[in-house]
Amino acid sequence: MPAVYSMLVSLLDAAGHASSSLGYIRDSPETVWALASLSLFIDTFIYMLTVSMLPEILQDTMGASESANGVVTAMFGVGAVLGCFVSGILSDRIRERRGLQMISSLIYSVSGIVFYFSRHYYQILLFRLIDGIASGVACTLLYASIGDVYPANLLAFKVAIVYFCNNIAYTIGPICGQRLFDLAGVKGPAALVIALGLLKLVALFVFSNDSLAIRSAVRSHAYVSAADDSTFSKSHESVASMSIPKLIMQPPVIISTLSIVTSIGIQCMLEGLVPLHLVDKLNHDQDNGITFVILGLVFTLMVPIVGKGTDSLIEWRGEAMRYYAMMFGAVATVFSVLLMALANSYAVMMVGYAFFAVADLCMFIPAQSAYGDFVNGANTDSMARGYSISVFAWALGAISLPPIGTALYSR
Repeated sequence: MPAVYSMLVSLLDAAGHASSSLGYIRDSPETVWALASLSLFIDTFIYMLTVSMLPEILQDTMGASESANGVVTAMFGVGAVLGCFVSGILSDRIRERRGLQMISSLIYSVSGIVFYFSRHYYQILLFRLIDGIASGVACTLLYASIGDVYPANLLAFKVAIVYFCNNIAYTIGPICGQRLFDLAGVKGPAALVIALGLLKLVALFVFSNDSLAIRSAVRSHAYVSAADDSTFSKSHESVASMSIPKLIMQPPVIISTLSIVTSIGIQCMLEGLVPLHLVDKLNHDQDNGITFVILGLVFTLMVPIVGKGTDSLIEWRGEAMRYYAMMFGAVATVFSVLLMALANSYAVMMVGYAFFAVADLCMFIPAQSAYGDFVNGANTDSMARGYSISVFAWALGAISLPPIGTALYSR
């Protein structure tokens, strides 16, 4: 009996220690950051997983026209805009992040189920619409969660690492999707989409509390220093709420939104124009995707450096440095695009493209972190609304600028 009693006591002690450790993990800002990185990885991976196979499904299997590909992409954009604005308004109003993120995880799985049973064009449209809604909700709330728990001089690096995970998913997603499609048809990638949605749901349920609850604990226990506290808000609770129209009229939000539209828009535009330029001007028709592999490597390597550099500049000279970084990125983007356009060899053009990647990050990373800093500094209960604007800016740039660039190039 004493031996059994000792064993039970040991088991209870171990359970208590495990519970205490899990509680620390669930209440940690670093866990919010890690789960945000996982969330954006899953979001981008699911999107890219199906990109490479959709033309084959639509044209070869379903007999749809090539224009159907653009409609499918547009449906994703419609869903993303709907998801970002609804979740942004609802999350701030009901003071909830984690529960809505868990719902978005289920929506991913629902989209996977629709994709699994897709036999017709309208089902592919429905899949992309549902996937877009899940993406809009997830992206809005993952960035809002980071903004909830980190001050201004830490936000850029945190956002940069999240974007780093996005770049990895962007690179490996199409490869994994095509392999699964070759092995099992539509059912292979669809099953993985379902599984990833459930994985994110379990991770959020087990490992994290709501970021707003963690935010209150962070402030109460002086997680930030006195110097940081002025950027993280002096009171323990936000005292006002801004509507989306009112938010978007604030100068920091306007500047950051324009910066994101420009950054993402030019990036997406060049993705379509660079292959044409390589063939038309440089007679480089044996690329095999190496150009975008190089670009992806530059993005992946430089994004943490740009994030850390932005935070260091803000800590050194104040919040105004965020906007100087965006200005530098804009000017550098102009010079890099000119270098690409005037290049007379593939090597020179790739130098310009690599320089563009760095310049693009200098616009995007400071802008993406600016929303959280503005909301914290203004002491307003509108974090999710702010990041819904950033997600909309991302979608607007990706949808609007590429057709304009293609039309101008073909003249």
